[in-house]
Amino acid sequence: MKKFVITALAALLVGACVYPYKPELEEKDLEKQLVVDGKILVGGTSTITVNYLQPLNASSAGIPLAEAWVEDDKGNKYYPDNDHAKGSYFVIQMPWAPSDAQYRTVIKCDAETYVSAWLTPDPAPEITDIRFTADEGYVHVLADLDTHMERPGNYGFMYEETWEFHSDFYPELFINPDTWEYYQPMGGYPFFWCYKSVASQGLVLLGTESLQADGGIIRGVPVKSFARTDTRNHRKYSILVKAFALSREAYNFNRQLEEMAEIGGDLFTPDPGALPSNVVCESNANKKAMGMVLVGNVSSKRVFFTSPYLIRRNATADFVDVPQNEMSYYYYELNYRPVQKVAGEQGTFNGWAPHRCINCVEAGGTLEKPYFWE
Repeated sequence: MKKFVITALAALLVGACVYPYKPELEEKDLEKQLVVDGKILVGGTSTITVNYLQPLNASSAGIPLAEAWVEDDKGNKYYPDNDHAKGSYFVIQMPWAPSDAQYRTVIKCDAETYVSAWLTPDPAPEITDIRFTADEGYVHVLADLDTHMERPGNYGFMYEETWEFHSDFYPELFINPDTWEYYQPMGGYPFFWCYKSVASQGLVLLGTESLQADGGIIRGVPVKSFARTDTRNHRKYSILVKAFALSREAYNFNRQLEEMAEIGGDLFTPDPGALPSNVVCESNANKKAMGMVLVGNVSSKRVFFTSPYLIRRNATADFVDVPQNEMSYYYYELNYRPVQKVAGEQGTFNGWAPHRCINCVEAGGTLEKPYFWE
């Protein structure tokens, strides 16, 4: 029996955390089998991601070219931002979608039509507060919820982070790549401060078994943590938290993925066919599909935070002594740049560092201020 390892399922459904999930499957089970990850957030932004199962001994199973949209039982259809363009990732704005309708996802791929089950979104919990605490090494983002229910259910969180940060160094020395001569900069340096944004890829899960609720109020839900040395602490940090109720099926599905990661994943890991799925191939009953589409009303809350918890990282170890000779060209090609004169045990030298250490754009930021920034 030819055996394969699934990598696409865990990577697709939990985002940045790549779980080492390795069940045995027959080769015939992997033929263009589609994996779907859908989050229909009524009143917010929905996303649909599709992929193929990935055999271990294949460099790539290819990227699906699909069409996808959301529809409700009232006859409305909600199309991606890129309209009917084909791809594997779709963003759908649904701010005015009715909360009392049923919803499903429709996907057309490989001349087949896949649909998720019709689901009614449960009421979203209200995010009443977002606050920050810190211990010796980390800053923690905590949220309080009002579920408006005597017996709270299961919930999922997503978040979008944005922060203003600076590069490790403010350069005091430049080099002309035409003459390889050093010079002092004139005027202000525009690449010291930047903005950076990232979004959560997987779900932060909160299940009934872990709840400490008081009359429907849940306090201190851990949403995000980051190191005190992180650039999020440089000047101002913002987080937009989105909360929604999860069905028991959707909650169990995501919990099982987490448990697979915790046990390490090997050839004895449960077959992914044992995972619950609410996606089927409508046009061909013999075609299998995997994954989960969840539906929920969404509530959101954004807060800004000026961190008092920064612990500065000593980055001077990044300096390289670059003499004014052919080594300048060598390090310049390696994307190093001069920073400043540095006093060392052997005297003063020209300190160079990776370009990202003096240029916040190179470090993944942007100079454009977000539209919502205070």
